[in-house]
Amino acid sequence: MAKRELKNPINYTISLDEFQKDAKESIINNQITIITGRAGSGKTSCAVQAALDLLFKKEVSKIYITRPIVEVGASLGFMPGVLEEKYNPYIEPVLENLYSCYGDKDKINKHIADKDIQGYPIAFIRGKNLNDCLIVDESQNLNELEIRALCTRLTPNGKIIFTGDIEQNDTYRSYTGLHYLMDMANAIPEIKVHKLK
Repeated sequence: MAKRELKNPINYTISLDEFQKDAKESIINNQITIITGRAGSGKTSCAVQAALDLLFKKEVSKIYITRPIVEVGASLGFMPGVLEEKYNPYIEPVLENLYSCYGDKDKINKHIADKDIQGYPIAFIRGKNLNDCLIVDESQNLNELEIRALCTRLTPNGKIIFTGDIEQNDTYRSYTGLHYLMDMANAIPEIKVHKLK
């Protein structure tokens, strides 16, 4: 896919600080980027801005969004509806970041309607070749098997952005998928890590 040169800069409604800009640049230039930080540090805002840059410049044709299906506190139980209706509540925080980061809600909605931006449950990742951009939000709630399943689907043209905060672990595991990712990053220099303040 040929990179598209935009006539005008992309106007985002949220400005990134220097740490977030560094993380965004890392996403653009690398295949796997991990963004950690406490709640409110702008992990997801940074991820969606970078993903939108890639989509608008036609460096990828799709943005996939995935999150662990982990509920905080008591479970809601069975949810009626088709898969998309069941999964939307889990990816809603990322969609909210898309709307708040980029002022043209209609344009975002069109990309969602055209399936250029879509939720993709981790349970269905096996067998899929990831040629596009995948945002993995709340990666501290994943396990090692899920991390491996995601990373092994990556093609030479794809990108994965992991966001997470070890302190917000809702699975009560002492060693989470995010711990595993960080250990991988220590061993593989091509996996970039940014901790936001």
